[in-house]
Amino acid sequence: MERQLNYQTIKRDFLVANLSSGAAILLFLGFLLLKQKGFFPNPPCVVHDLLHVYCVGCGGTRAAFELLRGEILQSLYHNPAVVLGIVLIAYYEAGALVTLAKRDGRLYGRKKWPVYVYLVVVGTYAVVRDVLLVVAGIDMLGDFLH
Repeated sequence: MERQLNYQTIKRDFLVANLSSGAAILLFLGFLLLKQKGFFPNPPCVVHDLLHVYCVGCGGTRAAFELLRGEILQSLYHNPAVVLGIVLIAYYEAGALVTLAKRDGRLYGRKKWPVYVYLVVVGTYAVVRDVLLVVAGIDMLGDFLH
């Protein structure tokens, strides 16, 4: 027996997720602006400090600042996780909106492959960035080699 979609539940979950995400984004943007003004120091990174390589998240704050300035390519250069994460969220948001709008009994935007592509791209970028640093002496973010 096929389960019926409860559109009221989907709509409620969509609203709760978006309102809480929106609040989190506003808090994060406020944090970034205060950080840019020097109110918050950079938190320590164990991978960065102990292993002297970049972790997967290194460059994320710089990428967010570049994206806020409209510099998409610079944001991707610093850390593609930020821009690609926004694209990934937009994909799932669009699927939820289509599901709510069509009401044809199908769930849209439920594929898992975009998450796997995101993880592969971000992971590959992190590995290549560290290999360039360790093997070739190329410091993409300028934190180690001056």
